[in-house]
Amino acid sequence: MVQVNTDEAEGAQALFCYIADILGTKRTAKEFKPFIDGEANQTTFFKDYKKIIDEAFTLKRVRTAKTKTQIIDYIKKKDDWFTSSLRIAQYTIETIGKVGIKNNFKNKISPINWQKMIYIHGANKTWGDDDIMGNMAILFKSANEASNKYFGNLNKWSPADIYFASPKGKVKIAELAALKPKERPNFSSLNTQIFTLIESGDLLPLSLKQVKDSVVIKEVNFNRKKEDTLLGKLFCKGVEPYVKMKGKYVYNSKSFKFTQPYSGGRDIYVKFIDGDKKKGTIQFRHTPASNGKPSKGFKIVLKYEKSSALAGQIVGIPLLCKRIKIYDSEFATKLESKFNTTYGKFEADMASYVKHGGGKLYNGNKDQKKRFNDDVGAISSLTIMNPLRELIDGYFKVDEEASKKQDGIKNNVVREIFAYAASRSVNSAPFNIAKD
Repeated sequence: MVQVNTDEAEGAQALFCYIADILGTKRTAKEFKPFIDGEANQTTFFKDYKKIIDEAFTLKRVRTAKTKTQIIDYIKKKDDWFTSSLRIAQYTIETIGKVGIKNNFKNKISPINWQKMIYIHGANKTWGDDDIMGNMAILFKSANEASNKYFGNLNKWSPADIYFASPKGKVKIAELAALKPKERPNFSSLNTQIFTLIESGDLLPLSLKQVKDSVVIKEVNFNRKKEDTLLGKLFCKGVEPYVKMKGKYVYNSKSFKFTQPYSGGRDIYVKFIDGDKKKGTIQFRHTPASNGKPSKGFKIVLKYEKSSALAGQIVGIPLLCKRIKIYDSEFATKLESKFNTTYGKFEADMASYVKHGGGKLYNGNKDQKKRFNDDVGAISSLTIMNPLRELIDGYFKVDEEASKKQDGIKNNVVREIFAYAASRSVNSAPFNIAKD
């Protein structure tokens, strides 16, 4: 599994869209080409556009969860995200500024300096409620509370990283947010009003994903009937074969030692095929450490075949089990109980590992840090993931005949996980996604 710092990567995409906005369509195409083709590198890019980048943050036109320095330092080391951000920024300005994602945008958003748009990724209380993202957060909170907190966070309602808005769009969103909490629209009304603004060319929520070559912009949640078909004909195709993690270790108050080398897989992959006949997987992974200490972190990640970007994710066993419980309370309870029980052992074992040498590896050089990550990954697999494999594999394993059926509890569980992780549930907002 490739580890991606989402805040830095998506913050860079917002920044690059701003740079393209300032340059305009023609300059962007000409000046980005050497970098996309690999004829020039990241260091040169950030030097050439230093003035624009500095102004992006000083003028608060780009607002990101991470600082300018954090974003630049991260992207300098990530050729794939650097090129992806360039491609998306160029495609976005060409599409919106030239022909329009929706034809209605042509007369409302100019090719250069689109309505003095603010490029936002993440959230920050100091930005003020007059921002599109700030007002969206207000509207989301009210609607979510009215729905008994269906969503764990705003991104599962709308994963938009950037909002393009006309003056009319900004005013309308601000008016809705200014209403008293109980007067604000619920999800069905809010989503309808957002869709109306999108159709009139006054609002464009855009989610940015990593791409390798070509870029396309796809509509999501624009047509509920189409979304229901996608979900209704999505079904489980079983579990990918895996090699169980093997290995042994012993420890006491004075030492920790692997007595048998570890080897094998860590993650669990449940396969699915959606209503468009596209294949993908749902990956289950424990993220064992945070800042060198035991962590309950757990990610459930959607990935389509032949796609560079993730299709969505759910973070945490509690939230996963909340979704599963809608269709299978018994399995959800077993899964949560199994994780909590095995985590107790993992926590104790890793604490001993850290105390008796692991801590020094974590604070050591690059190779030592890698050894630390490999070791705690193995401890996690032996204590948590192996037992979870048996439970998850036994539950989602299906024979070929059963995998063709459209009904059944397990298919409903997979659909619920997919819909929530991909922000495609009946309560999710309409948005556009830039992907390959």
